[in-house]
Amino acid sequence: MKFHILSKLLLSLFLVTTIAAAQETVESIQRQIKAVEAETAREKSMHDAEKKRHAEFVNVGRQKVQALASQNKSLKAEIDSLKAELANLSNARQKTAGTIKWYEGRKTKYNESFAKVIDSLVPVFESDFPYRNEETVNSVKEIADQLHKGVIEADDALNRTLEVFYERIRLGYTTEVYKGFLMVDARNVPGTFLRYGAVASIFVSNDGNDVLWLSKEGAADYSWKNVSGDLAMRTLLKDVMKVAEGKTAPKLVTIPVAIAKEAE
Repeated sequence: MKFHILSKLLLSLFLVTTIAAAQETVESIQRQIKAVEAETAREKSMHDAEKKRHAEFVNVGRQKVQALASQNKSLKAEIDSLKAELANLSNARQKTAGTIKWYEGRKTKYNESFAKVIDSLVPVFESDFPYRNEETVNSVKEIADQLHKGVIEADDALNRTLEVFYERIRLGYTTEVYKGFLMVDARNVPGTFLRYGAVASIFVSNDGNDVLWLSKEGAADYSWKNVSGDLAMRTLLKDVMKVAEGKTAPKLVTIPVAIAKEAE
């Protein structure tokens, strides 16, 4: 009887233990299921978020592609417009080049003709009043040569030529006393010159022995006339020189001026 009761007790204990273990196993399984469900929900949420980001990325990419396509279309239109403009410019440049070539040809011919005109002034200045004629002639020749070679333009050549004329014209309004040398009877004599405008000139040597004045025989034949043997003229010209140099009180003096005789 006791054995029977003990057996029941052991069986009851085994059942209780088994039930408790089974209950614990069920709870563990439930916890695992909940953990799996939570992980699944988290992965699903991450997947949804990633899917959303992907959709946004695709949408942004599509918009950029559309914008690039629109820009490409605009750029292509601008390139076509530029090509057309370049073609127009090329045509205009060709026409302009032809005009420039024609103008340059005319300009060259005009410069050459003008250079000849300037060069033709050389004899005029060579036969002018004998004062710095060589310097003036060289200036005129240089202007003509530079114009012929294209070193200067026609307007510059004209201005420089007019300046040469103005310098010669100013001679007629000025008086000058200066030192220099004059060939007298094959002698290079030092002395003083007096230039009165562009009509008269006097020379007196340093020792006072040679006195000359500029005479004009023909239209352009200037020559120095020696009056050393003419006491009256010699004294007169020396007196003129003293007044010009300021060595005596100012007064009216007589200056010989040669006037060329008209051809009969």
